Amino acid sequence: MNMETQNLRERVKKEIATAGLSQAQASKEAGIESSGGSKLNQWLQEKYQGDNDKIEQQLTIWLETRNESAMQRAEMPRAPGYVKTPTSEKIFSTLAYARMATVSVMVHGGAGVGKTSTCEAFAAQHPNVFIVTVSPSAASYPACLRRIATAVGLRGFSNRSADLEDEVIARLKGTQGLLIFDEAQLLSTEALWGIKNIFDVAKIGVAYVGSEQVYSNLAGRRSELNAPLFRRISKKQALKQPTRDDVSVILAAWGLSIDGTVGRSAVDYCAKIAAKPGALGMVTETLRLASMLALGAGDAMNLGTIKQAYQSLGGE
Repeated sequence: MNMETQNLRERVKKEIATAGLSQAQASKEAGIESSGGSKLNQWLQEKYQGDNDKIEQQLTIWLETRNESAMQRAEMPRAPGYVKTPTSEKIFSTLAYARMATVSVMVHGGAGVGKTSTCEAFAAQHPNVFIVTVSPSAASYPACLRRIATAVGLRGFSNRSADLEDEVIARLKGTQGLLIFDEAQLLSTEALWGIKNIFDVAKIGVAYVGSEQVYSNLAGRRSELNAPLFRRISKKQALKQPTRDDVSVILAAWGLSIDGTVGRSAVDYCAKIAAKPGALGMVTETLRLASMLALGAGDAMNLGTIKQAYQSLGGE
């Protein structure tokens, strides 16, 4: 037996085991099969009757790619986990109120203030909190209902909306849970009325989280028709843009001292970044790159590396 081929087999087996992959996943990643892992399985057992040279080439490239990715991840500074900024605390408090009081709330504002990350952190810290991410393809009520069913853990559910709604309500009743709709500005009026019915019958909290359009959709042009929906919103949390205090907390989470003249200058600079499109997301990406630049120079991150990083990312 070719020792090089045997060595490759052992490396592939080790990578699959270490990464916790199935053979089907490894096969798909390597480009051997789009689904299933029969070819890879046969090759690993030395039983494959097809083009072995091609599979071995694909697996060699796959291993090299995974190794390169692992090295890059090891070198790339990791962003801090969820950072509880003053703005995110407001969102947290609004979600907690919706859950505890089983009411519906609205959190609306510009992109990059931490709405999604705060919702994810809240869900991780509380039982029976389900996040439904809305998209254009799930704007209608039937499509949104399927997203809700998946989010609350239903499997093999009915394709009939009326039956599926009953299943969702039965799943949510008695949970004292919270349904969070992220990107809620995309919900159709039909979907908003359907969600209201789930809210009314299941007796759970609901949070509509998204852009300013969320507010407009409920209190806009057809307000006379949507008035019952709007009246059901117990709390409306408006968020404009990240605050200077938000930026200070994030810089501190990255290990940068925000005291003294240098620290204040870094906060001022990053606050200007946060006021632009991308907001805190761009601040985080800037600090990640600044940290890499500082690491490469054998120095600590400072205002100079932050400016260099922002300019490298296309900022002005």
